[in-house]
Amino acid sequence: DLQDMQHMVDQFIGFVRGTDPAAYRYAPLALPDWLAERVGAWESTGTPVTLDAPDEALTVQGDAVALGRLLDNLIGNALHHGKPPVEVRLRREGAQAVLEVADHGPGIAAERRAEALRPFARLDDARTRTGNVGLGLALAEAIARAHGGTLALLQAGQGGLLVRITLPLAASEP
Repeated sequence: DLQDMQHMVDQFIGFVRGTDPAAYRYAPLALPDWLAERVGAWESTGTPVTLDAPDEALTVQGDAVALGRLLDNLIGNALHHGKPPVEVRLRREGAQAVLEVADHGPGIAAERRAEALRPFARLDDARTRTGNVGLGLALAEAIARAHGGTLALLQAGQGGLLVRITLPLAASEP
């Protein structure tokens, strides 16, 4: 129907816009503080999201709007296709910040993970009825790449989907 169509068009425009690094405004972003604020916004609406972040300054050169979209997509995806609670975790690994979003749903079978990252991929028929064109993970990956990072789909300890984003940390001030 028309509303679904409009929803898909909006998603596509958002996807194209969100994947154009030329439009990004990169600035130093302190991930722990920023994450606490973003996850707090989800929590304030009663969403079962938890955050585990270190008490250290993990700064990336990032576009806060694009990274916000990446995080919101991953949390929204986990709530929509997985099962709460959604666990957001941040840690340092060498010169990288590692951001993980995990849920308690059925996860995605290893052999279907590459497919899940393709734009317009839909892994089950139920998704087609929501007017969701399956751009969330593809967009998240494009945003991670635009920041010199990576996105990987893994299995969470509790069996759900774990999305791992790695972002290079900003070079520290001399």
